[in-house]
Amino acid sequence: MPQAPNGEEKKRSESLLKHPLVILLVGTSLSYIFIPWISEKSSHKRLLQEQRINLATEILKQGLQDDQQLSSIHTAFAIFDKQQSAFPGDPSSGKQIRDNFSRLYGEFDQHAWWWYHDLTVKSRLLGLPVEGQKEIEKLQDLYRQNLVNSAQQVERLRVQFCAKSYNPDDPRNAQVLGETKKALDELVIERGAIVSRMSNVFMPSQW
Repeated sequence: MPQAPNGEEKKRSESLLKHPLVILLVGTSLSYIFIPWISEKSSHKRLLQEQRINLATEILKQGLQDDQQLSSIHTAFAIFDKQQSAFPGDPSSGKQIRDNFSRLYGEFDQHAWWWYHDLTVKSRLLGLPVEGQKEIEKLQDLYRQNLVNSAQQVERLRVQFCAKSYNPDDPRNAQVLGETKKALDELVIERGAIVSRMSNVFMPSQW
């Protein structure tokens, strides 16, 4: 049966543990274990922060592109109507505006409905809390509905100005241009607020 250490042995053990060399060795060993782990964790956190900031900036850029494309569509119809009022009777003008509209709307369609689809996945990969992930899902739905409403205004323009029966003297031309401009301006403000909220969700809290 092992005997308990006597008082003299305990003193020697305590003295040994307090020895500067022992303390240095223990400290060095702990440093080798914990410093790389702390450094790696800090680097990972910093990388996530950088990626979140990059994504937040990209969201703002993508939203701005949607704004520009919708504005270009409305401007194309406004210019067409002015030209037709000033120089009526050009038989090729109808085909030109239809082709122009197809190109502009095609660019909008390829971009607007798709760029935000993977934000939910990115919110998980970038370590957003559950509340942040749910907020992104909610904002995606709001953004999608805004695009639907914007597309409805574009459809009003298409029906009015791309019809073969288009008449440059029709008083409804100015009415449709004015009403759709007002609606699209309101939608761009609403969309900008949604995009800003999306971007803010991804921004690190300490920034």
